[in-house]
Parts: sequence; C-alpha cells; structure tokens
Amino acid sequence: MNCNKAMVLMSAAIDGELTPKEEEELALHLAECTACRAEFQDAKKTKIIIRERMVRVKAPRTLVESIVKLTTVTT
Repeated sequence: MNCNKAMVLMSAAIDGELTPKEEEELALHLAECTACRAEFQDAKKTKIIIRERMVRVKAPRTLVESIVKLTTVTT
C-alpha cells in the first residue's frame, strides 16, 4: 500500500468502516511508515475531540413529524 491509499483509508478506519482486508493492509502500512502513523494518530485525536465537544440537540417533534409527512408524500 502506498501513502496516498493509506490517507484515503484513515478516516474510514477511525469510523470502523474498513473491511478486514483493508484493516490489515492499513495496519501493515502504518507499522512501516512513520509519517502515515503520525497522521493516523493525529486524525484519531481530532475525531475524539470533535466527538467530545459535539452538542447533540433533539429535534422538536413537530419538525420530525413534518419531515416524515414529506417523505411519505414523495415516495
């Protein structure tokens, strides 16, 4: 695997979206490439910070109902 492909797979890896084969290939590359390993660690830290600081807001029931109504009309 080259560094360009590794960079593409990093975000999916952090989100747990890789196939087992992709995970293995990325892990092998990260074991050999210090630059990509550092980038991957930074990306994981950033993702953790974002998750910790994200504020979740519950949508008002009326909004949810209007969206549901729209989707049932258009389908």
